[in-house]
Amino acid sequence: MLLRALTFVTGVAGAAVPEKLLDICARSMLAGYENPEDLEPEDWYVEATRYAGLLLAVAALIAPFLPTPSESGDGDEEIEEGPVVDVIESSDE
Repeated sequence: MLLRALTFVTGVAGAAVPEKLLDICARSMLAGYENPEDLEPEDWYVEATRYAGLLLAVAALIAPFLPTPSESGDGDEEIEEGPVVDVIESSDE
């Protein structure tokens, strides 16, 4: 739940203010470089960040409504334990 909330907040931040988010990311990732503040992202990159943030926020909102592997199925099915056999068909036959 906390991870979904953090994902939603990050997505909303990326959709609302992509320039600021890119600035924060650039400062943290390029900390050892000489002049990271002089770098300016291209317009297409800012727009891509905006759309990625929007998709991230939407994904965080719909995630609780999607079935998880533990919820899908009846749960009554038992997996047969037995030897693992690799079946490889030969073209020699």
